[in-house]
Parts: sequence; structure tokens; C-alpha cells
Amino acid sequence: MKFLFRPFEAKRKEIIEVEIDQPTKVKFMTARDLKAYRQGKTYSFHGGLFEESPVRFVIPYDGIWNAVVEKGTYHQPMEVKAHCRRLSPNGLVRSSIAVDAPPEVRQFALDRASAEDAAQHASEISLASRSEG
Repeated sequence: MKFLFRPFEAKRKEIIEVEIDQPTKVKFMTARDLKAYRQGKTYSFHGGLFEESPVRFVIPYDGIWNAVVEKGTYHQPMEVKAHCRRLSPNGLVRSSIAVDAPPEVRQFALDRASAEDAAQHASEISLASRSEG
């Protein structure tokens, strides 16, 4: 299997953004999991199949994280171009949800996003309604 990868020394809440030129699997994993991935052993990751770019991942804890972009399968390789970068923490940016994520994961992310939007909208209204004087 062929893949592209880039390591990042990142802190909690920083964002790794990956731009891809076509639908492919984008995985975010620790250095230990990358080693297992390369050896064909069991590993864990965040991410999955993404059809749209950019893909954003909010770092859950400090460490060395790797952005891995798969270049198809062994029998059907494809040319993929990707660009990665690390962004500063931003409360408005959420992690992208993979197309192949389990339904309960997708629903949880949608519910959390709508709750956060409602809370932010409520705080904007309360700030706007204050007056001095």
C-alpha cells in the first residue's frame, strides 16, 4: 500500500488541516500507531474516507501526530496530491467527519455541533442586548 504522511508535533486543540485533490482516506494517528500501520499490524486512527477538502482534525492531546493520506489500494493505486498544515487553536473549527464513519458517530457530531451553535447564538443575543448607561 502506498501513502503520504507528515508528522506534526502538536498540542491539544491545535488543528491539522489536509487538502486533497480527490476522494481518499485521510487518517490521523500517533507515532506508535503509524509504526503499527506500516508493519501491517493492528492500529487505531481518527478519520476515514473524505470526499471534500479541506479535512480538519482537532488534536485531542499533546504529542506527535501523523497525517496519513492513502494512495488507493495495492491493486488499484491512484495519484493523490495532498497539502498539510498545522493551525492555531480556534473554537469555531470542528473536526471533519468521515463519509464512512459509523452512523452513531456522525449523529453524535451533528448533535454536538448544533448544541454548540445554539449556545453560541444565545451568548451573542445576550451580549447584544446589554446596554450601558
